[in-house]
Amino acid sequence: MVAHARLLHFAAMSQPDRTPTPSNQFSFSRLKAFAQCPLRYRYRYLEGMREAFQTIEAHLGKVVHDVLEWLYLGRSNGGDPGLDEALQRFDERWETRWSDEVAVVRVDDQPEVYVQRGREMVASFCRTVFAVDRSETLALEQRLNARLAPDVMFTGFADRVGKTEGGKLFVVDYKTSAREGDGSDFSEGLQAPLYASCVMERHGGESCLAGYHYLRLGTTRWQEVSRERGQQLRARFLALAREAIVAQEFPARPGPLCAWCGFNRICPEAVVPDHFSGGQTG
Repeated sequence: MVAHARLLHFAAMSQPDRTPTPSNQFSFSRLKAFAQCPLRYRYRYLEGMREAFQTIEAHLGKVVHDVLEWLYLGRSNGGDPGLDEALQRFDERWETRWSDEVAVVRVDDQPEVYVQRGREMVASFCRTVFAVDRSETLALEQRLNARLAPDVMFTGFADRVGKTEGGKLFVVDYKTSAREGDGSDFSEGLQAPLYASCVMERHGGESCLAGYHYLRLGTTRWQEVSRERGQQLRARFLALAREAIVAQEFPARPGPLCAWCGFNRICPEAVVPDHFSGGQTG
């Protein structure tokens, strides 16, 4: 691996062009960023700097999530959205959300590959999960909050909150990744289960199912979260947030993810292989 040329000077991007995240608000994404690379965390959440590009993988995920939200919203409003309409929605949203900031990180990849992948995920979901799903939708893209301590707030957005036909609360997070996660903190261990804890507070119930649906694989992994388990998870998240709060140094952690980082042009230690553009197109 060799360091990719820095096409922009640090000074050119040193002034924040977005509002830094309030110091007491921690999302799962914010904490994950700190765990993966403290320097990226500093740039994005403490200094409020904007990343130079959005990866095509992130673009794909946003478009697919939009289509799934549209499907369930249509059904909740008494409609009967079908596959053809869903694919049309995907194509339209792909185009309208596309911008010059979307970057294909792998040099040899083509955007058309991601379009086809997205259409396949939408089609598979419509034919299998959505076609047989008779659960009730309580909320889509619901903002969830929990005060973990007087000075620390957990916040996030749940893709879908609902009740099964038997009346069981659930929250599901849709993933477009190529592999299933595991039980570690920054895979399946914290995000959806913490959402489940918040859902119980908002909608009642003594337990809630927390699920991850992997759209490319067509699989769903569920875990049941009790109120007691929810409190344990909140304590774990708070402990991790405290580590970020008290941090005085924010070292870079170069590795494979550098190519997908929107700060790789200014990071003094970023390494991007030659077969990756790292979002740098000029």
